[in-house]
Amino acid sequence: MSTQSQFPPEASLPEAALAGLFPGAVVVRERRIPGDAADLLPSEAVFVKNARPKRINEFAAGRWCARSALAQFGMPDVALHPALDRQPSWPPDYVGSITHTTGFCAAAVAKRSQIQAIGLDSEVVGAPSADIWATICRDEELAWVTSLPETARPAAITLLFSAKEAFYKCQYPLVGEWLDFHDLAVQVRDFGRAMGAFAVRACRDLQFRRRVDLPIDGRYLFHEEFVSAGIVVLGEPDRAQ
Repeated sequence: MSTQSQFPPEASLPEAALAGLFPGAVVVRERRIPGDAADLLPSEAVFVKNARPKRINEFAAGRWCARSALAQFGMPDVALHPALDRQPSWPPDYVGSITHTTGFCAAAVAKRSQIQAIGLDSEVVGAPSADIWATICRDEELAWVTSLPETARPAAITLLFSAKEAFYKCQYPLVGEWLDFHDLAVQVRDFGRAMGAFAVRACRDLQFRRRVDLPIDGRYLFHEEFVSAGIVVLGEPDRAQ
C-alpha cells in the first residue's frame, strides 16, 4: 500500500501549519531535517553523550525547535535539561511540548500566564501496525476505524494514537499521572479533511479531571506523510492546588 493511499480523502497539504493546532498564544517551530549534536548546548549534550546517533539527533532537533520557539519570547539560548521523568525542564514562566518522529520534529511553547499545559504529538501515518490496533483503541474506536474504507484505516488509527499521546503530554506536567491507551476515548470530527478536531474523554477517574473539565477538545492536521495532534489547557493554574 502506498503512503498516499493511507491518507483519508482530501487530506493533503503541501506543508505543515502546526500553529493552526493551537491558540495564538502558542508559538510553534518545526524541523524536517535531522538534528545534529552541534545544535545542543554543552549542558544539554551531557544527557545524551552515551546515546545512539539516532537518539542524539532527535534530542538535538527537539531542543533546537524548543529554543527557536522560546527565542520568540525573548528567551534565546535556554538550556532545556530533561528532568528525572525525562520531561523537558522548561523555564519557570513557560510551558511547552516537544515531538519527534522519523523525518520530523516540532515544539510548541507558551507563557504559563496564558496556557497551563500543551500537548503536541506527530506520527508517521500508518506506523502503528495492525497487530497493535486493539492496544491503541477501545472497542468503540476500533468499530469506527473498521467502518471506514480500508485505505483510510491506517490514517484513522494513527490519528487516534497521536491524539492520545497529545493528551498524555498535556496532562502529565499538571498531575504526573501515567495513562494507558484504554483510559481514554477519542471522538474524531471532520475525518477526511486535512485539518479537523477531536474530543478526548476519560474512561476512568483521572487526576486530570480534578483540574480540567472533560471531555477536552483538540485539533489535528494531516501534513506530508505525518499526522499531528495538539491540545492545550488555557489559563494560569491554581497554585493552591
